[in-house]
Amino acid sequence: MSAPWTRTVVKVVALLAAGILLQTTFGNDLRVDEVAPDFMVLLAVCAGYVAGPDAGAVVGFGAGLVSDLFLQSTPFGLSALAACLAGFVVGWASTEFLRARLFMVPVVVAGGAVLGVVLFVVLGYLVGQAQLVVGGGHRLVAVALVEACFAALFSLPAFVLVRWALAGPPAGPGALSTATPGGTSTGDLSSRRHTAARSRRRRRARTRVR
Repeated sequence: MSAPWTRTVVKVVALLAAGILLQTTFGNDLRVDEVAPDFMVLLAVCAGYVAGPDAGAVVGFGAGLVSDLFLQSTPFGLSALAACLAGFVVGWASTEFLRARLFMVPVVVAGGAVLGVVLFVVLGYLVGQAQLVVGGGHRLVAVALVEACFAALFSLPAFVLVRWALAGPPAGPGALSTATPGGTSTGDLSSRRHTAARSRRRRRARTRVR
């Protein structure tokens, strides 16, 4: 594993550790209508928005696994699957038709949080966790709305931290303003433009000398 990738992995692991620490020491007590924010899904969704579907899925899976270690009422792996899918979907959307813009972060992250809630409940119900649907659709909507508000509230700090953690090797086609539709990074294009400009100046100088 190259040094840049190692640094990225270390930063992501540190971010997940900080996220679960914040979740267990602060987030679980910050409740509205008995609903606490889910910082781990928040990190997964931000990873997808910052760096595309692959990064969203990987970070989401890791974040969900860490969450599963602290959830005793649902099967191990349920949070990992839900967060992985939520991160992947947001990453796919950012690649296909969304553009990573700062003013869009709260909206996209809130939508990703709603998706995470729905996936968790639906997947849990499919594996026999009937307690997740107690209260019916109205309760699901209420929980999703509260999670969306929490996600929007904490979206910008989480976005900045995730972008810092994933800064390094390109993590996916959805990376913030780093790639054009043709797959060439903006840095490469800028470098090529400067090189072409220098070549033109050199040709003009040689022509004058002659």
